Amino acid sequence: TAMFLFSVHSNGQNSKSEMALYNIGLGSVFSGIGALINKKPNEKWYKVLLKGMGQGAFGGYLVYESKNLIGNIESQEKWEYAWYGKIVNSAGTSIIENASSNRNFWKKWHINFGFNRLELYTKEKLKVKYKIMPISLALTISGAIGNRFEFNRTLQTGEIIFSSGNIDSRGYTLGNIIVMNSSEINSFDTYSHEIIHIYQYYDFNFINTYLNKPMNKWNANSKTVKSINDIFYLDLQAPLLRGLYLLENINRNSFYDNFFENEAAFYSNTRRAE
Repeated sequence: TAMFLFSVHSNGQNSKSEMALYNIGLGSVFSGIGALINKKPNEKWYKVLLKGMGQGAFGGYLVYESKNLIGNIESQEKWEYAWYGKIVNSAGTSIIENASSNRNFWKKWHINFGFNRLELYTKEKLKVKYKIMPISLALTISGAIGNRFEFNRTLQTGEIIFSSGNIDSRGYTLGNIIVMNSSEINSFDTYSHEIIHIYQYYDFNFINTYLNKPMNKWNANSKTVKSINDIFYLDLQAPLLRGLYLLENINRNSFYDNFFENEAAFYSNTRRAE
């Protein structure tokens, strides 16, 4: 994963083509790996790999376009782009999950509202499932303590928003929830920046599909495990993303000398003089 971060290095001079390459490459390569992990015994590995990489690349392109839409919150000063971006991002990450699970790209779709995950299954007949992402739930509780829930901004963006007058930054993201500085509650650019951080949380969803086979085996052998998995979607990308963020901080020379901060600033136009 780190090679994609370093190939689009945090020098502040990134182009749209470089950012597109990062998102397409991330989706393609790790979907291909996931597809091989989830390959059925009777399938040819190279066909599975090519299909996974192709679908993952398409999903990655949609993820890239969703981030461009989030940038429009700042450039157009319109909240509705948060919803446009959310829908496109959900489609892109769903396609990547399907590719990495060695499924056809239309088999399963999802959309997240904070720790709430809605899944739509299209195989045979339409079916909707609600699941809770436990790490996101824990982070939401942490973000809620001592802070104000911003109901209007949550409705406008489709993301869970809190605010606080006791933080020394413009805002920060905990997994996929946002805590805004009270002084920034109307700042379109800060919302664009923080929502990109939420999308980074979803960029690494593929890691969960790598456990499909053992999870399916546990489900078959234990009703308790199956019941737990029917309620929860384990968002294991949280520790992965945090580890990568800290890795980017090694030898960091400035705030934006970190890929994740650089990418958020790129789409939201929030780079400040350092």
